[in-house]
Amino acid sequence: MVEVKEFEGLRPKNPEEFCTKPYDVISEEEANELRKNPNSAIHIILPVGEGDEKYENAKKEFERLKEDMIRDEPSIYLYKEGDEEFSHRGFILCASLEDYEKGLIKKHEETREKPLQDRIKHIEAVKANTGLVWTVFKRNDEIKKLMNEIMKEEPVYDFEKYGNRHILWKINDEEKINKIKELFRNTPLYIADGHHRIAAAWHYWKKYDGKEAKYVMIFAANDDEVRILPYNRVIRKIENENFIEEIKKEFHVEELTETKEPEKHEIQMYYKKKWWKLVPKEIPEGIVDSLDVSILQKKILEPILGIKDIRKDPNIFFVGGKIAREEYERLVDEEGNAAVFYLHPTSIDELEAVADAGLSMPPKSTWFDPKLLTGLVFHLLE
Repeated sequence: MVEVKEFEGLRPKNPEEFCTKPYDVISEEEANELRKNPNSAIHIILPVGEGDEKYENAKKEFERLKEDMIRDEPSIYLYKEGDEEFSHRGFILCASLEDYEKGLIKKHEETREKPLQDRIKHIEAVKANTGLVWTVFKRNDEIKKLMNEIMKEEPVYDFEKYGNRHILWKINDEEKINKIKELFRNTPLYIADGHHRIAAAWHYWKKYDGKEAKYVMIFAANDDEVRILPYNRVIRKIENENFIEEIKKEFHVEELTETKEPEKHEIQMYYKKKWWKLVPKEIPEGIVDSLDVSILQKKILEPILGIKDIRKDPNIFFVGGKIAREEYERLVDEEGNAAVFYLHPTSIDELEAVADAGLSMPPKSTWFDPKLLTGLVFHLLE
């Protein structure tokens, strides 16, 4: 059983001006540009300041900005986001952190202490869930049917931002809310994105034990209505003169005369102004070990390049999302990096299998796209 419920959402009057990307995909340059707008959520989610000062600033900015926001009656929201090529939709509602504790809201990656502490301090300062925890559930046609009914009604928001159309419907009808609650009652959830946000909410609940603190704001979508794009690796330096020969010990290697998207268990590499196709001679067994990100890590990055911890090693960085191959080539040919590893995206089935087994994926395994907006609605914890 997963308990979900309505909440008194706090919404901006001008979402197009207020809303931003999630805090963890905003560059410092972009943040500085957003801060020129006094009405942007950036002042709450990525405040200026050092140490504890920035959390105090988040609190002050939240108090300032919420004076001009809308406080809804207890509601659930339906959010649709996308363009002509692809769109996804899901309910924004609150889920019980008891179910997260019990493992009914399943994770697929471990949290890191530094970003976790940052989010805990942020919640303690603003006493609200400001970002969405993105979850998915196995396809449910009854939920799809209800979503279709709600989408016939008038939305509270309909605007364009970051190349996508964003539509939000407010559901305050008691009958519909009860139906949503019932539909989710036997629906396990899988965390797609937001492991640090939900873990921070759990820590806050355990420390303060408030009525609303028991719940965390989530976005819940059918698993066949999400898109995962490649999360690729860029290597800054390769000093091994026999790099290709070393790879050939574990992979069938060939030059690509034309490029197309890699298939599962096919790794593509841009190196020495050429695209290469790398196919492992043997696929490891195991849910996690057989992932392409794991194969790359254990057969190339660690043994050949000496990159053991991809979160900390300065010789590697990551590029996710809809990025043209020409940009990857530019990163090597013009920016002076050594190579790009271009991967087949991890599938939602693989993510769910890892979570069901109680295991964790390697870092940077999935890039869900498009990213959910931050600021459409906040959940107050007091």
